[in-house]
Amino acid sequence: MEYSIESIEQLLAEKLSEALSEFREKEVRIIDIGVFPWHSEINVSFLFSEDSEEDDDIAAWPYFDYSKIFEGGWDQAKELAKKMNEIWLEDNDPTPFFLDFGSAATSEKVTKIIKQFKLAPDFRVQVLNPDDSNSENFCA
Repeated sequence: MEYSIESIEQLLAEKLSEALSEFREKEVRIIDIGVFPWHSEINVSFLFSEDSEEDDDIAAWPYFDYSKIFEGGWDQAKELAKKMNEIWLEDNDPTPFFLDFGSAATSEKVTKIIKQFKLAPDFRVQVLNPDDSNSENFCA
């Protein structure tokens, strides 16, 4: 799989469609797309309205890393994550990846799936820089 925004869209669409079948009745507050080019990792996490964890403590969310790329839950994403790491090793700048994933997460294809979830009034999808506690949301 070639690294491209279209490839990212396809992977996100597939994983979110899978999650939709599992979480259709739960009200979603946040979908977080974690992008870690230095670890060859991509993950999708969910925070639901019923969860009491803090918005910014993503690793504590009950559905943190729902996608489970390293546990065999998202084998389709492994190749793209590996390509992302190869690109990142050339210049060590993660920002282009955050921008690409933000574009993919807000694309028509992915948004169409997200709109099928039961969304909280304060719902958001986010791609953040995990190394910056004041990161902008690259989906905004």
